[in-house]
Formats: sequence, structure tokens, C-alpha cells
Amino acid sequence: MRTNAQTKLTNTVTNAVIVLSDSLYPEGEHDWSPVVSSTKYALDGTMIVEQSVRQAGKPYVMQAPDGHGVLSRATVNALKAERDKLGSNFWLDYLADGAVKRVKVMFDTTGEAINATPIKGSTSPKLTDYYNVTLRFLEIPSV
Repeated sequence: MRTNAQTKLTNTVTNAVIVLSDSLYPEGEHDWSPVVSSTKYALDGTMIVEQSVRQAGKPYVMQAPDGHGVLSRATVNALKAERDKLGSNFWLDYLADGAVKRVKVMFDTTGEAINATPIKGSTSPKLTDYYNVTLRFLEIPSV
């Protein structure tokens, strides 16, 4: 497992840090645009276009190719414990474009915020067993 302190999740209140795999990367990072548009037509047929800039809500789906973004069961348990705290916000630091990027996020609990699949099945999992993970976050304003 390739991990270091560059890719991590930090609770903004408690400063608790969970070190993640540097192989985790936001999938579909270029699919979201901060500009949102709405169009409608006036009674005379004129098209009316309204545009605005979203203030937050960019999805961050952090995952890696199978076998690359693995985390231990202990780390997955720590992530689940943070996910289950009402109103928790985090700094997500990850590697991209040759630098460490930082965004303020919350777990996206509108669906499955954490998906963890064991690399090898076990009837008695250990805290050192490894899991392929997908983590889902929503960007929030960093005020």
C-alpha cells in the first residue's frame, strides 16, 4: 500500500487526521462546472437564458484502480466513524497536477458515502486486512 501524509482527510474541528492512499484521485473531476444555466422562452418566442455560479456542491468521488487505492480495515473503520458524526466538515488534501490540492468537504450521505470491498474474503476480518474503497464527498464553502 502506497500511503503518505500528502493524501489525507482532516476534521476541521478536532483536527483528527486520517491518512489515505496517494492513489485515490477524484474521478470525473472535469465533469462538473460551477456555471449553471436555465433557459426558457418568452411568449413572443425569445429565448431567456439565466446563468449563475454555484457556490458549492462539487462532488468528489475518490477512487483508484482495483488494487491501487487500498486502505486497511482500521482506516475504513475510522472513515466510517467520521462519516457518522452529524455536521462534520473536513479538509481533503490530495495529489493532482504535481501539487497537493486542498478542498473543504463533507461526506455525501445522500447515497453510499463509503464503499469498501475486501481484497480477499474472510470470515474473520482483521484490522490489517485491505479494502478497495470509493469515498464520496461534496465540496462546501471554506469560509
